[in-house]
Amino acid sequence: MFKSLETQDVGAGNLRSIEIGVTSRCNFRCAYCGAYDLLERRVLSLKEMVGVIDALPGLERVKLSGGEVLLEFDLCADIVAYCTSKGISTQINSNGTLLTEEKFERLESAGLDVLHISLNHVDADAHAAFYRVTGKMFPRIVRAIERSVASPSIDTVVETILFDETETALPGVHRFAADLGVRRHEIQMEIPSVHQGYGNTLDRDRLCAAIARLTGARHPDCTLYFSCLSAYFRPGGEHWDRLRPLFRDPGVVYANCVEGKAQLHLHSNGDVLICELGCPEVIGNVFEQDLLTLHRTSPRLKEFVRSKHEERTFSCFRHTDRPGQPGGAPGGGGTLLPLPRLRE
Repeated sequence: MFKSLETQDVGAGNLRSIEIGVTSRCNFRCAYCGAYDLLERRVLSLKEMVGVIDALPGLERVKLSGGEVLLEFDLCADIVAYCTSKGISTQINSNGTLLTEEKFERLESAGLDVLHISLNHVDADAHAAFYRVTGKMFPRIVRAIERSVASPSIDTVVETILFDETETALPGVHRFAADLGVRRHEIQMEIPSVHQGYGNTLDRDRLCAAIARLTGARHPDCTLYFSCLSAYFRPGGEHWDRLRPLFRDPGVVYANCVEGKAQLHLHSNGDVLICELGCPEVIGNVFEQDLLTLHRTSPRLKEFVRSKHEERTFSCFRHTDRPGQPGGAPGGGGTLLPLPRLRE
């Protein structure tokens, strides 16, 4: 039920998934972070979030993300419990550092389906240097992964970003995760954030080479799920043709994008985004118009779905510039979107 399990092409229809950005506050400082509204003015209450959930009759799953979403742990646990009572699957995206045994037990009791933990390094020193945190953080992540894997009810997914920091290290990160017992490893194509720019992007040749190295080293008990490939590779293009044979392995899965078509992002200040990573455009606010109406009537959303999903063009904001070059490079064909607006 996490995003990489969208292995079948999804047609237009019901809004069946929402990702709620519970907070953009975080205890890390990730250069690739796409967290929207870093100066948020408020956090949606549980009652307000429940109201949004209840107004979506076709809703199948709710994902909770941030920032570090577990900085609002009680709110997350309450949302998970409510969704469980309604038969809606839940996922939490976290860096894992704030999880304790007590919190794991509360999430299990609430009925959490998937815990999605970020992992981009295999040792404390490299992790601390990149994220500008103390060396104590990395062991906490490892303990969280091990505890999640041991859970009788929570499905564990580890996510690694494919960018210059992990380009050659991916096989090692994969083996490390598999040795911890992880059986689902998501590889997220880097989508540079509107806050940080384009400094770490790779060109398509290097991406293809990195993906080939990783799939060649895949642990036989751990499935690889690649997400956001369509932000870089056009179906039928040269690079896509180079990648296609890799997906003949049943343990290597290509995830179809559902952003805008079957999923929207709701931020804690009420803003609704098409996709926080690929198209962080605000199409409305749930304090002004209900989410289902926005999904059905937004002209910008309709244009995004037509372009990205129906015509299969590059319509993520990532492609306003060329891969491997900073925004506004000569010949890039565009510039970054303006920073999202803040709401009082």
